[in-house]
Amino acid sequence: MRKGYYDEAEACMRMKIDMKHTNPCMRDPVAFRIKYKPHPHAGDKWCLYPTYDMEHCIVDSLENITHSLCTLEFEIRRDSYYWLVDALDIFKSQVWEYSRLNLTNAVISKRKL
Repeated sequence: MRKGYYDEAEACMRMKIDMKHTNPCMRDPVAFRIKYKPHPHAGDKWCLYPTYDMEHCIVDSLENITHSLCTLEFEIRRDSYYWLVDALDIFKSQVWEYSRLNLTNAVISKRKL
């Protein structure tokens, strides 16, 4: 895939979990996809890009995020988040979903609060 043998959307890399799982997000989610678009930092070196399901928990773990706050549409993805953290044996953040959140008198960034 990295060498460019496949076109975009022709191939992807999946996490083998369980195709019969009750949660559709656990049915072998896509981990990497092909995109032939230059990356701002790496240029044309890579054509494989991780999906949200693959990178979200890994980045949280690497950055020692203790509480990952997500909106409710990501609630269904919590199972795959914890599955990958356990499979990789990395730091496990707490995932909290919310519908509306107002913070006042705070400098807010996704990674700094």
